[in-house]
Amino acid sequence: MNRFVFALIGALLLPVSAVYAQDDCTQVSSSLEMLPCSESAKKSADTQLNVSYQQLMARLETQYRADPALGSAYAAKVKESQRAWLKLRDANCPLEAFEIETGQPAYVTTVNLCIARMSRDRSVFLDNIASDSGSGLAFGRGSCPTQDFAQFLPAFSANAESQKRLTAQAVKLLVLKGTSDIGRIVTHVTAEVGRDMAFPLMAVVPDGKVEGIEIEKVDDRHVDVVDKRAGNSNIKIFSFSRKACWTLDGVEDWSIPEKELSVASTRSLSREENFCSQRAQGFAGLGGLEQYRLTGELFEAALENYLCAAASGDPISSESAAGLSLSGMAPQLEYSKVEALFKAAAVNSPGGAESLAGFYCFGNETAGRGPCQRPADVEKELIRAGSMGSAHAIVSLGDYWKSGDLGEKDIPRALACYQLAADKGYESGLSAAKRLQSEVIEPIAASKCY
Repeated sequence: MNRFVFALIGALLLPVSAVYAQDDCTQVSSSLEMLPCSESAKKSADTQLNVSYQQLMARLETQYRADPALGSAYAAKVKESQRAWLKLRDANCPLEAFEIETGQPAYVTTVNLCIARMSRDRSVFLDNIASDSGSGLAFGRGSCPTQDFAQFLPAFSANAESQKRLTAQAVKLLVLKGTSDIGRIVTHVTAEVGRDMAFPLMAVVPDGKVEGIEIEKVDDRHVDVVDKRAGNSNIKIFSFSRKACWTLDGVEDWSIPEKELSVASTRSLSREENFCSQRAQGFAGLGGLEQYRLTGELFEAALENYLCAAASGDPISSESAAGLSLSGMAPQLEYSKVEALFKAAAVNSPGGAESLAGFYCFGNETAGRGPCQRPADVEKELIRAGSMGSAHAIVSLGDYWKSGDLGEKDIPRALACYQLAADKGYESGLSAAKRLQSEVIEPIAASKCY
C-alpha cells in the first residue's frame, strides 16, 4: 500500500524546504541538520527581536503622548542603544567560533546559535522597558471590564470600539504569505500598531460556551483564544496578556488570502479550483512541518481544499485528496468517495491507475495487510497503467503474480512481466527477472505478462 498511496503524501510536501522547531536545536541528532536548524533559530529570534523593538517604540509613543519631546528623546536613546547592541552581538558571536575554521558548517552553526541566543535575551530586555504602566493603555474609570477572562472575552468582542480600546499599542501579527513557488506558503511575523489595525478583529463571542471557540490557558497571565468558527481554512488565534487589564497583544491569521495566490494555472481548473489547489498545497506544506499547534487542522484544511479543487475531476487534485485521506494525517473519507477520487485520477494517468490498483487491493486499510480485496480490478488497473507507459506498474504486476496476491502464483507470468519492463528500459525489471531466475531451480516456461 505504501507504494501506491503514501508516495502521494511525499508529493504533497515537495514544495516545502526543511524547517525546524522555532528555536530549539537540542533535539537535532545529525550534524547535517544542525546548520539549517541554526539558520531557522537565528531567523526566528531576529523576527521576535524586531517585534519586541517595534512594540517598545509603540509603548513609548503612547505613554509619552502628553510630553512628545521627552518621548522622542527616550525613543532616540532606544535606537542608539539598539544600534550599539547589534554591533556588540555581531562582534561577540564570532569569538565563540574562533577555534573553528571560518566558513565551515560548524563555524556558521556556532555563530547562528549565538546570535539566536543573544537576540532572544535582548527581546526579553526590550519587553521589560517602559512596561510599568501595564499594557500601556490609558484605562478610564470602569473601562477594564473584569479580571475574570471568561467574563472579559464577551466584553472585549462586543464591538469594534471595545476591541480597539482593549488592544495593546503594538500587536504581534502572524499571517500566511505566498512565495515565488506557486503553492508554497510561509508564515510571516510582524509587529503592527494596534490602533491602526482594522477593527473589529474578532466576531462577537457570547457568554458561555461557544462552538468553534477554544480557550487555552498558557499561564496565569496569558490566554489564547482559538477561533475555528469560520472553518479550518480560516482559523484565527488571539493572544491576550494580563497587566493592568487583559489586553490583546497577538493575532495569528491562518487563512490564505487570494492576493497571496497566483491566477496562473497549467491545468484546466476554474478560478476557484485553482485557488483551492494552491491553498491545499499551502496548508499541506505547513502541516507537514509539524511545528505548529494547528498541525491537525492544517491537514484537514488541505483535504477540504483538495476536494474543492477536484470538484470537476482534476486528476492531480483527485489523487492528492484520496492519498491524504488514506495517510492518517486527515480525516478518512468513506470508501466510495476515495474510489471515485482515484477513478478520476486514473482516467489518463498511469500513476493514478496504479494508485487505484493499490486501493482496490487494500481499500481503506492503510497498513496494507491481508489478501487483495479485488484482485481482478487490481490486475485490470495495473495492465491499464502499463499500457499507458508505466514500466513500474508492469513490475508491480509481476510482483503480484510472484507472491500470489492476485489469487494464485504464476511464476512464468511474473517473469514475463519483469522482462517486459526490462525491454522498456526499466532497470528494476531486469533486476527482478535475474533475481527470480536465481530463486527457481527448474527452467521457467515462456509466458505473456498481459
